[in-house]
This record gives sequence, C-alpha cells and structure tokens, in this order.
Amino acid sequence: MAWSVGLAYLARRIGGDPQLERPIILGPIIGLILGDLHSGIVVGGTLELIFIGAAAIGGTVPPNVAIATAVGTQFAIVSGQGVQGALVAAVPAAVVGTLFELFAKGSCSFLVHHADAAAEKGSARRIMTTVWIGNAIHFFAYAIPTFIALYFGSGAISSISHALGGDTGKGLNAAAALLPAVGFGILLSVLYTKKLFPIFLVGFALAAYTDFTVIGVALLALALLLVIQPRTPSTPQTS
Repeated sequence: MAWSVGLAYLARRIGGDPQLERPIILGPIIGLILGDLHSGIVVGGTLELIFIGAAAIGGTVPPNVAIATAVGTQFAIVSGQGVQGALVAAVPAAVVGTLFELFAKGSCSFLVHHADAAAEKGSARRIMTTVWIGNAIHFFAYAIPTFIALYFGSGAISSISHALGGDTGKGLNAAAALLPAVGFGILLSVLYTKKLFPIFLVGFALAAYTDFTVIGVALLALALLLVIQPRTPSTPQTS
C-alpha cells in the first residue's frame, strides 16, 4: 500500500501528471486493492471535497493528499467507521506527510547545484541521474510515512473505533459535514475576484434551490463567459 502512494507521486514525473495523487482517483484504487471499491469511492470523493483547494503552486507544500487518502481509506474500510473514521486518520496523516515532503524538497534543493555543474559540462547522464535521485527522495518521503501510519495505525483501529461513540462520534459527523465547505472555501480564497463573485453566487443559488444540475450550471457559466469575455482586438497586418 505504501509503495502505491510513492508510485502515485512518480506518475506525476513520468506519466504527464495523470492526477493519481488526488483522493477522487487514489481512493477508489485503494478501495479496489482492499476489496471494497464502494467505500474507496465514497471516502475518495469526500476527501477530494476537503482537499480540493490543496495544490502545489510554486514552492508551496499543501497538505499531502495522497498520504491522507491512503491512510484514511484503509482506516475507514478496516475499522468500518466510514467517512468519519477516514477523517480521524486522514487529516493528521496529511499534516505529517507535509513535514516529510518539506524535508524532501529541502534535500533536493542541494541537488540543483549538482545538476548545474553537470549542465556546464554538458553531461546529460549526470543531469538525469540527479533528477532521479530527487525523485527517489520524494518517493520515500511519500512511502515511508504511509507505511508508518498504516503499520502502527492498524493495530490501534479497534481502540479508536470504540472511542468514536457518543459525543465524539457526533462531533466527527459534524466535522464530516463541515469540512467539504472548508475545502471549497480554500479554493475560493485562490479563485476569488470581486468582479466575478456575484456570478458564483448565482450559480450556487441555481444548483442549490432549483432543478439545475451541475452540468447545467457549468454550461450556463460557459455561455456567460463567452458573452462577457473581452475580445482582444486583432493586430493590423503590416506590409
């Protein structure tokens, strides 16, 4: 299981970023491996809503959604606690995974000098070797914390499951209902513009209070975009 998370990272480097690290894709894969595809889809979809705004932009290190998905999905399936059980394991795992990824990025920053030196000498082989050393460091930064979380967490699943009753369970259910909204809030904090926000509110109202489907709202938004998008005047041809 831990190696599958590391391979999901490598897919970004090898396969043109097929998004295997995203919960909505990795969750069903983990569920299929564990023999419970339905739970994998449910947990993966829920975690995607929570971490929908988590994206590595520039040098930023967002919560590690791949580790969170693997740990959360296995915890949910093995414990039988569903989404709230996944949240118990996924959120802390995402934070711990971020620390490992920060270590990997810091380590790889020293490799840049070796790549520069290889480029000055025109050694393509040394450049590729340096790149793959960096990829290996990130691979283990994904695989090792996942292995640790799954190895030590699986034995504690029963005791944690018993602790989820009563008020604790109610609190987790409330968190499961609120966290998707937090995920959308994170996304909006990146995409928000004062000019276009009223259009977002119109789309939300249509989806929430009418029979419009998500596809219908998306098509309406596309039509509005084509109308309000300023057209760039064509550059006159010079003879």
